[in-house]
Parts: sequence; structure tokens; C-alpha cells
Amino acid sequence: MLMNNDFKAVCSVTELAKNLDMSRARFYQLQKMGVFPEPVYCIRTKRPFYPLDLQQRCIEIRKTGIGHNGQPIIFYRRRKNKPVKPQNQLNADHKQLVDTLRQLGLKITASEVKSAVSTLYPQGTVDHDGGAIVRGLFRHFRQGV
Repeated sequence: MLMNNDFKAVCSVTELAKNLDMSRARFYQLQKMGVFPEPVYCIRTKRPFYPLDLQQRCIEIRKTGIGHNGQPIIFYRRRKNKPVKPQNQLNADHKQLVDTLRQLGLKITASEVKSAVSTLYPQGTVDHDGGAIVRGLFRHFRQGV
């Protein structure tokens, strides 16, 4: 959340919701319940915005848990989106290696390539040339290791 000196003179509803660490939809939901004050509307553009005093009031509401309507409100922490790891999927580099090695006449599976890459390159393949990786894997499979 923002510190006292990080406020802008005016901010949009989206910016304020972000500063309060909540989604815009949840902010609007709480606003309709009276937890947060209504925004000020620009006469010319009819866009809602929050001037400095209302921004500070919203931050105060979030910190104290007492809404604009005087009712207590409990704010939960926003969920962190956890990246979903695909199960048993090869990355693009491994798929390309499998295709290249098959074109060279090797009859190998994707899991064999994955295992060989982790054996030959325990630190990863980022620092290695693609041709050197293919050559190393080809030799590995030709020797029957």
C-alpha cells in the first residue's frame, strides 16, 4: 500500500484499487456497500477519480477496518496467483532436441532425452551451444549409455 508521500493529486479508480491491493471489481463491490466513499466525477469527461483527500480516506479505511459507513470490515490478503506447472510436458528446447535426434536416425523417446539432458548438463543448457548439445546427446545415445 502507499505511504503518505506517495499519493498523486488525483487517481483513477483502477489506480486506487491497485494501491489498496485489491481488484477493481472488489473495490466497486465495497464501494456500493458503503465501505469506500463515492468518487468525484469530472464534469467535462464524466470519468470518476479520487482526489487526494479521498485517497487518504480509502487508505485509512483499509488500515483501520472501519468503513466510510461506520461499519467494521475485514480485509483479507489478496491471493497470489500461483503459476500452474504443466505435468509431464517437455519444454520447447527438449522437443526440438527430440526432433533433431530423430532426424539423425536415433529411435528415442522424449523422456530419454529429458533424462540425458539432465545427466549431461546438470547446470542446464543455457550456456551451451545448440550444436554442441545435439552432438553430446547423439554421442550419449550412440554409445548406449
